[in-house]
Amino acid sequence: MSELVEEFVRNAEAAGFRVHRAPFDAPAAAAVSEASYALASTGSVVLLASPDEPRAASLLPDVHVSIVREESILPGLAELFACVGSDLPSALAIVTGPSTSGDIEQRHMVGIHGPREVHIVLTESGG
Repeated sequence: MSELVEEFVRNAEAAGFRVHRAPFDAPAAAAVSEASYALASTGSVVLLASPDEPRAASLLPDVHVSIVREESILPGLAELFACVGSDLPSALAIVTGPSTSGDIEQRHMVGIHGPREVHIVLTESGG
């Protein structure tokens, strides 16, 4: 790794960033998606698949960041399905925390079927 890259990483981490590294031939270590909705009742983000928001972007990387606009927050599932109506996309994912599984040797594991780490960036409603 070049000295310039090492300097960047060192200074970015000192400034408070968490730097994720991925090998050149590996899938992206992190991805960002804009959540279509969020659910107040569960703290979940709702990702609707589309050409601009492919399903794999939120499932394959180890780290996923969801951008949530305040005006997209709904009370719960009933309001979500009222908004979506019968015009369902090819995939609708309701994400409530990192991927977890207990079906491998009956041990609780994180990140088996999706991101190990999930983040939300909450943006204020426009004026």
